[in-house]
Amino acid sequence: MKDISKYTKNLKKWLDFYRLCKSKLHQLSTRIISRIRQKKSRNNINFLGEFAQRQKVNFFEWVIFQKNILRKSFLFLIIDRYLLKSFFKIFLSVFVVLVLVIVGRLFVRLLQYVVDGRFDVNMIFELLFLSTSKSIILLLPFAIMIGLVISLSKLYRDSEISALKASGKFKEVFTKLFYTISIPSFFIIFILSMFISPHVITNIQKTKIEAAATSEIGLTSPGKFIQMKDKNWIIFVEDIEDDISKRIFIKSSENNKISIETAEEGDEFLEDGIRRLVLKNGQRYTGTPGTGNFQVMKYDIHEVKLLNTTPDFSVNYRMKGLYDLISDKNAALASAEIQWRLFAPISVIILVLFAFVLGDVAPRQNKYSNILYAIIIYFIYSNLIIVSINGIQKNTLFFSIFGTWWVHAFAILICLILFKNNKNQILNFNYIKNRIENLKHKL
Repeated sequence: MKDISKYTKNLKKWLDFYRLCKSKLHQLSTRIISRIRQKKSRNNINFLGEFAQRQKVNFFEWVIFQKNILRKSFLFLIIDRYLLKSFFKIFLSVFVVLVLVIVGRLFVRLLQYVVDGRFDVNMIFELLFLSTSKSIILLLPFAIMIGLVISLSKLYRDSEISALKASGKFKEVFTKLFYTISIPSFFIIFILSMFISPHVITNIQKTKIEAAATSEIGLTSPGKFIQMKDKNWIIFVEDIEDDISKRIFIKSSENNKISIETAEEGDEFLEDGIRRLVLKNGQRYTGTPGTGNFQVMKYDIHEVKLLNTTPDFSVNYRMKGLYDLISDKNAALASAEIQWRLFAPISVIILVLFAFVLGDVAPRQNKYSNILYAIIIYFIYSNLIIVSINGIQKNTLFFSIFGTWWVHAFAILICLILFKNNKNQILNFNYIKNRIENLKHKL
């Protein structure tokens, strides 16, 4: 029978040597970490290399230590990347749906303008792009809110949030998620709303005027009744001879009076930035229907101003820059425009807070259950802002003092109440009634 005592002794020696190395390595790593925290070096890799050389640490042990540190950091980054990836996927889906809805709605309206003869068909896509860009700036906070509600609801529904809480990193990860979403969104929307939006609106108005100026009013379409809604006109041309419209009929209405005008020929042209209609050898009948009191006017040449292609944009506050608004003499209109532009960037932070509250759902609850509450909150929030803006423009006492700031403060208060009481439910009537009764008993 073999004597295995010597093998046992060697095994004990190796185990003791392993424990000693492990203890030394642990002490060394503790000293390295404490040294890093004391010095707070900007270049951690160089500092660790110099420190390892001073302590005569084996290069292989130093690499293992670095690998462990990077592994811990990478695990933490995986959580952040997973949450952000989930949010951005859902946000892009919501954003695309909203853009499609906006584009469809605007496209139908612009086609109606083309049918009415107000715009040329070649201008549709340029106007569609500019108008969509203007609407997107206002809807970005709403899209971010809905995307965050759905992504957080998915975490709660799948019980992934329980694992995150068990790791002890729940508050840290969610705080980082809040700042990562809200701060960049605030600055991006602030720049878009305060500086880019006026230029977009200016280009929209210029494009509309250019489109209206280049589109003819219907004198080149014989045998058709053409309606111009902006001037309440109905035009009919019987024929065209040598590029001149013949036998023209125009019906218009203004201030409960009807005007009927006939002319043997007519033409339209653009001169000095003003589009004009010239009628020759005609008659004009003006009066109120049912009274029999009509005025008849005969003329050789009658010139009508249709459109000014060089309007004064300085009277439109939505097109003014921030500096012009601050130095404007009309404080009420300027203040209303500034606070309206601040609505989008401020609302994104408040709506993100609402999203964290409404994203808390039960494990078996549908992840879309709180979207209706989010839509209602945004609808009330935005409409209160619009009411306040109108009050500031009319120089109402309350809104002149408090502006739109009371709406933001009220929204934050509601968010705090929901967070304190029940994160995933809107306060019901019975709860409010019980709280009021308790206050009465205490008083």
